[in-house]
Amino acid sequence: MDNIRFEFNVSVPRDASGAVMMRKLAEQAARYAGCAQAGAEGFGVAVEEAVRAHVNGAGAGVVAIVVRRSAGPVEVVVGPNTVTIDVV
Repeated sequence: MDNIRFEFNVSVPRDASGAVMMRKLAEQAARYAGCAQAGAEGFGVAVEEAVRAHVNGAGAGVVAIVVRRSAGPVEVVVGPNTVTIDVV
């Protein structure tokens, strides 16, 4: 794994703690890829909001999420939604 190409699958609880966990993971992935702190934090907030929207009103269980980069933006796939941040 390097900061240009990576992909991993994550399962998080279908609740608020899973959304917070994904925010932190998204921020770390963005920083690892070379994003500035402020951009990484904004990306993390967007991912947290996407996870919260995806689990809103859903029952128990887990949410499968993909965090990836393939020589372009960092992407976090949450259900049918993809949140991205460009790395410059």
